[in-house]
Amino acid sequence: MLNKLPILSALSFLLAYLFTPVTFPLCRAVGAIDVPDGVRKINTHPTPRLGGLAFFAASFLILFQFAGDDAYVAALLSGGAILVAGGFADDSFGFSPLPKLFIQAATALVVIAFIGIPEKISFFGLFTFPLAGAVGYVFVLFRIIFTINAVNFSDGLDGLASGLSIVALVSLSVYGFINHNTFGAVSALVLSAAILGFLPYNRYHAKIFMGDSGSQFLGLAIAVLSLANSPGHNYTLETSLFLAVPTADTALSVIRRLIKRKSPFSADKGHLHHILLNLGIPHPYAVNILVSASALIALFTLLFVI
Repeated sequence: MLNKLPILSALSFLLAYLFTPVTFPLCRAVGAIDVPDGVRKINTHPTPRLGGLAFFAASFLILFQFAGDDAYVAALLSGGAILVAGGFADDSFGFSPLPKLFIQAATALVVIAFIGIPEKISFFGLFTFPLAGAVGYVFVLFRIIFTINAVNFSDGLDGLASGLSIVALVSLSVYGFINHNTFGAVSALVLSAAILGFLPYNRYHAKIFMGDSGSQFLGLAIAVLSLANSPGHNYTLETSLFLAVPTADTALSVIRRLIKRKSPFSADKGHLHHILLNLGIPHPYAVNILVSASALIALFTLLFVI
């Protein structure tokens, strides 16, 4: 499998690069166009928003051959198909937060059915906490749903969710190789290559957005591969630091909205990327700052665990 990794990654990149333009007429056909509202949305012109279908399709075609050999790959592709279908409907017709949460929970349960729950969690080996029965299921369910929304909430600037996800996935791949989890490590690299194939269309000024179908799939992938790349039957919480910036931003957003007695899923302009823009930092520089911060945290985390 490892000797095929360069070919698999290159093919994943190429497929995503070729598939992305195909989604443009589909977006127009189903009305999946993000129209500026002059209030919360950053884009200044109507922009298609089903680009995530391209890197999902590319990674699916590459990884499907391994689904019968690894439960985590099977979980990722099966859960991803459900989430992308729901995201496609949301991008096309628009859902309220409750149906979206229901689809995310159903996806998480499908993933759990494939991979089960870890026996315990740890953080840099400093502490270990057993996961038994309902506690384990609730923890994994929350972890998956939270990560899905962390990436989804970060998709507010051109190329931001793509860049943050590439950082997390490459870090997970390195972490997986360290722990001899070949399938998880290779899957993370294949998916990061697919995002790189999509990125030329998504960077500032974006020709297409990944949409909820794409951002939620990336969140699911990072959650599943975090579980896959943890050694043994443990779940190592340090993998959460590979997505540190979106994780912190999402946690602060939920707290902020609850204090204001609003739904945790309600939209606002209090995210980190909004704050940087309000400080007068240009759009592409704001993306570079957040992606670089995430990469530095991920690098220090990897150096600590090697």
